[in-house]
Amino acid sequence: MNMSLMSRIGVSGFICLAITLGLVGISYAGLPQVIGNWEDGNDDWTVHPEAADGTTAKAVKENATLGNYSYKVFVPSGWQKAIVRDLSGDANLLAALGKATQLKIDITLKAKEWSIGSGWVKPIECIVIQDDFGGWQQIDPAASQEDASFNGSADKTITVAFDIPAQTPPDLTHGSVTIITNYDGVTTAGNFYFDNVRLVGAGEPNKPKETVKPVEPNKPEPNKPAK
Repeated sequence: MNMSLMSRIGVSGFICLAITLGLVGISYAGLPQVIGNWEDGNDDWTVHPEAADGTTAKAVKENATLGNYSYKVFVPSGWQKAIVRDLSGDANLLAALGKATQLKIDITLKAKEWSIGSGWVKPIECIVIQDDFGGWQQIDPAASQEDASFNGSADKTITVAFDIPAQTPPDLTHGSVTIITNYDGVTTAGNFYFDNVRLVGAGEPNKPKETVKPVEPNKPEPNKPAK
């Protein structure tokens, strides 16, 4: 094989490799990305500035679906902006938001805390994403979402999924996620326990990938020389 042909093969191989790496670069690298598990405090989530008076939120060591802690939120009335996380200033989280196809949230409600009567509870009415694309993107639960309503007859833990619009820019300079809760006609309102809020890509699992412990190299047995 002459050098000219070998050079062309080498260049072709390099181009293929570059294309492959490029595709990897624009795929769902870095996802799933957890943006709320409350193992180290509030994870930069706060009560929304426009939440109803009396709204509270704190990390508690109960009702967790990821780790040991969840975010216990009390909202004193119906359709309300409950909690929010601003991702601005964190390039990695903004990149994950720009690439993600869904946001998923685990939520637990405890029957002993609620007295619903003839009322109803919709734990998460919707989410709102505010970023470079627009000031207010209200996103309802995905069409494929299973019934997320809560009637108070038994404890309920459910994952609620939201499809992120495809037009969300992949290169964001600011972004925030707001969770809106809703209920009506209940006698006594209880708490919402949120956990494992994550951004996922197409076809990725609900749960974040587990960290794999590196394999240690084989060590020579005592009194035996290494091969």
